[in-house]
Amino acid sequence: MRELRLDGFSVFVYGRTVLSRSCLWALALGIVVPLGCGPIRYRTEVVLRAASALAQAKDAGAEQQAPYEYAKADAYLRQARENADHAYFQTALDWGRRSEDCSQKAIERAKQPQPEAETAHPPQTTCGGP
Repeated sequence: MRELRLDGFSVFVYGRTVLSRSCLWALALGIVVPLGCGPIRYRTEVVLRAASALAQAKDAGAEQQAPYEYAKADAYLRQARENADHAYFQTALDWGRRSEDCSQKAIERAKQPQPEAETAHPPQTTCGGP
């Protein structure tokens, strides 16, 4: 690789191909930016949104009022984190969305008035499942 200076511009010569510095930056960004999207989306969607929704469900009393949905949301969030540890970010995003969905359902169910006598099998909602 040789560097030529022409009228204040740096150009890199690879054999017969000439690339300017701006072309090299564009090429580098074109490669680096897509590689960073998975971890960034995981951070915003799973770490921030799903974990926050689960914390809100806990604050709303969902552990006692909606134990099925709360436990499911917690399990989905743990699965999302495990997948992210193995760099399976798309799968982690899917688990995170399921966790957020179950957390929202748990919050809704926790806010509903509870009957005085609990039935043997309380109604269970489907949230984020396969």
